[in-house]
Amino acid sequence: MKNIFTMMLFIVLFSSFAHAQSNRQITGTIKDNQNRPVVNASVLVKGTNLGTASDAGGNFEIAVPTTATTLIFSAIGYEDQEISFGNKTRLNVILAEKNTGIDEVVVVGYSTVDKKHLASSVSQMDMSQTKTRPIMKMEQAFSGTIPGVTMLQGNSLPGSVPGSIAIRGVSTLQNASPLVIVDGMEQSLTDIDPNQIKSLTVLKDAASTSMYGSRGANGVIIIETERGSTGQFKVDINAWAAIDDPIDLPTFVNATDYMKLNNEAKLLQGQTPLYSAEDISKAESGEIKSVNWLNEIMQSKSYSHNQAASVSGGGGVGTFNLMLGHIQENGLNSIEGSEKFSARFNTNVNIANKFVLLADFYAHRLQVDRLLANDDGHGLYQIAWRMNPTQQIFFEGTDIPNHYMLHNNLNPVASINHGGTKNYMHDRSTINLRPKYYINPNLNIEGNVSYMINKSANKSVRETFKFYDVNGKPATIWANSVGAEQGVSQSQITARALINYTKDLRGNKDKLYFTGGTEIMNFTYTDYREVNKASFFGKLNYSFADRYLLELTARSDGSSKFAPGQKWGFFPSAAIAWNLHNESFMSSFLENKSITNFKIRGSYGLIGNENVDPYLWQEVVNTWGWMMRVPNPNFSWEKQKQWNIGADVTLLNNRLNLTAEVYDKFSYDLIYSDFPVPPLTGSYSLTSAINIGEVRNKGYEISASWSDKIGNVNYTIGGMFFDNTNKVEKAGYSRTDTLIFKNTNDKIWYNGIAIDNYYGYETDGYFQNKQEIDGTTAKLSNTLPGDVRYRDQNGDGIINDDDRVDLGDPFPHLNYSINLNLKYKRWDFAALGQGVGRRTARLSGMEGYPILVDGTSNALGAPRQEYADNRWTPETPNSRFPRVWTGASTNTFLSNVWLSDASFFRIKMLQLGYTFPKWGNTFHNVRLYVNAQDAFTFTKFEGLDPERNGGNGNYPRMATYSFGVRATIF
Repeated sequence: MKNIFTMMLFIVLFSSFAHAQSNRQITGTIKDNQNRPVVNASVLVKGTNLGTASDAGGNFEIAVPTTATTLIFSAIGYEDQEISFGNKTRLNVILAEKNTGIDEVVVVGYSTVDKKHLASSVSQMDMSQTKTRPIMKMEQAFSGTIPGVTMLQGNSLPGSVPGSIAIRGVSTLQNASPLVIVDGMEQSLTDIDPNQIKSLTVLKDAASTSMYGSRGANGVIIIETERGSTGQFKVDINAWAAIDDPIDLPTFVNATDYMKLNNEAKLLQGQTPLYSAEDISKAESGEIKSVNWLNEIMQSKSYSHNQAASVSGGGGVGTFNLMLGHIQENGLNSIEGSEKFSARFNTNVNIANKFVLLADFYAHRLQVDRLLANDDGHGLYQIAWRMNPTQQIFFEGTDIPNHYMLHNNLNPVASINHGGTKNYMHDRSTINLRPKYYINPNLNIEGNVSYMINKSANKSVRETFKFYDVNGKPATIWANSVGAEQGVSQSQITARALINYTKDLRGNKDKLYFTGGTEIMNFTYTDYREVNKASFFGKLNYSFADRYLLELTARSDGSSKFAPGQKWGFFPSAAIAWNLHNESFMSSFLENKSITNFKIRGSYGLIGNENVDPYLWQEVVNTWGWMMRVPNPNFSWEKQKQWNIGADVTLLNNRLNLTAEVYDKFSYDLIYSDFPVPPLTGSYSLTSAINIGEVRNKGYEISASWSDKIGNVNYTIGGMFFDNTNKVEKAGYSRTDTLIFKNTNDKIWYNGIAIDNYYGYETDGYFQNKQEIDGTTAKLSNTLPGDVRYRDQNGDGIINDDDRVDLGDPFPHLNYSINLNLKYKRWDFAALGQGVGRRTARLSGMEGYPILVDGTSNALGAPRQEYADNRWTPETPNSRFPRVWTGASTNTFLSNVWLSDASFFRIKMLQLGYTFPKWGNTFHNVRLYVNAQDAFTFTKFEGLDPERNGGNGNYPRMATYSFGVRATIF
């Protein structure tokens, strides 16, 4: 990095010296399109660092070298403008205000297009608001902010990915995450610092995503990072500090209730009660302490803080932006947490008059600290959930320090203090070079060479610790352990060549955009895997009289992941649109501004999905020579056909904006990488990777916003509503096939079912007594009063797999959000609420059952208070949950008993800010703000968090309260 700065400084000094040899004077005025002078506008000689600024009247004077031909004019709030002055000595410059709304430029594919000329479906995120939220990972910013995009967050574990993003539903058995392109490079969304993002665009339909061919079926997210601008050197800072508060902690019964419930279960099962009346009395009096294990392991308050700085500036020779970031998350004890440092250096170098080089460098280091007993971040909580409140942390009345009491060799408090630690290190570095040569103002050729390398390593350490029994005798030892491991490193090389042509035609009535190019990519892993890709693509946008829009895209992709003869795929798309507001019959509406934009658009295209592991089509043989995977010479892409119809309307003097979309995504040749094959070689397990099945996603999206002013208050109210319906149309080779998935009994596909359906039993209440059980033919063995009564769907008198039916899907439906932005003088306020109108979630694990169902003793854990208060007893025959039990039970099969309404409304963000225009002589636009995130949730869900299914212990979901400051220094 230091060498780069030295090189840049040398270029600047050399350019200054060279251009100082022979100069001539140019004067002029700079005004806006309303003939008002633009004060403090920057005037720079392109290709040099020579510059000046306009005065209070918009006047300027600058000495330029005789070899120079172009001046660059820029000012805050205005579009940059380059003017070739030739032999002129005086210029009168009109700067246009920066485009907003329908006139803005949108990044799509490998080029930019005026938004008014787009015919495909794209959405953009408001990054100005995102940057002031306490967001640890970029995925969090997608909840309730973009129509058609869902993100269900599972927990707030430091250093982890908070959840997965789905764009217009899920249509694959493979990884359904969207493709993420950062400055032309394929990268991970998780690693991107929001402070470094200039724009984020989501491509949703086939017409927009087919530019990425085989990688576009899950949608595409295009990110452009901040770059420097010509003008004054400045430093932007953004810092916040936050405190986290768990919002989804379970409440387990206390020691007294646990004893009573355990005895109740034993009696119902015809067994001897475990606890005596004396034991229960001691618990009630406090002699036997009731231990809240979750409170014991959450030893400190979780907090986080973020510091980001951007140092930018530039002149005629080019611009630069150095962005530095640091974010630290601390867990609920003194050991766990994560810390990330990042640095991004973006520079534009003007070489001669027609050649520009964009050279970008990025590096980050993420360190994640875990407990050895909590390697995945959840283990410690899983252990704590398994403890019951009668179990004590320490033996009482002994002189042995740290005299921990082990329970089946478990004690989560001892795991924190003596169980050892594990540290992970993740490094990423990228170099991205994008030279661009302007053959003329309309035509340029562009190259892109990028390199990225990811490395990881971990180490663990645990010191010897001895445990003693109640008598002080050695019981067991947690032995000394030291380990280190190098992770699999990945390198990514991309080389791309582009040609871009933009031209106004027919006296500026029409406009043509064309982008064509080719790309090769190579992914190499240190475990000897390698993937190669090659592509050819082209995109044409044509605007006829600003009324009729045409968009054509074609891409041919080849990938080494697929079998010979199946490596190449072709992905075309087309979109058309009609700008009705530019028709003559709409002129009266334009004049009175009742309608200022009315666009109808439609698209259709073919895209693919190759997001699978390499070598799946090949044969795998084990060490004994037995075939374990059957080769498939026909193994190829997943494919998707998609149509989209949309409308964009701006009404009432630009105050009301409406967008509506309907779409249909038909995915076929789905990849099932572990398809069971009848054994041919004597092996007990034989599989093959095949293309099988069809899935259809249908949906709609509606979004609206209203902006206006009341007195000194500017406000914007917005909202969105969208839904997606998912259905399997073919589960196998024919529409009548049923696909039974390997290693899971709760997931079966057939025509008409959702892709991730709940497949289980319908129920008919609970058996109330022995007479009712004896009088029922269709029941499971060992059924007792209080157990679930399953419906005999086929009437054969037997409860078995044939009685299972589709119980629904886990996807969020009827998604909506509302947002409010207010500005009064220097005050601003923002609120975002996000909701799901219909979702079904499963109460699995200890979030639902009274015990840990571990498949062995089923004796660990304690019931949640929610379960205890709503369980079946002879006195409460119509309760929500079945009887309490220990050991094996017929109640744990997937049924509608364990499904719950997980619809919810969550206040995602509340933010209040105040801005000081100037603070001293150095600090400008100083904004202080407070923010509350995920502070309030309204739901009827009987589990812990409506955005995830139940389980046996998770790191908690957090509400975050932060205070921050933003400022510019110049």
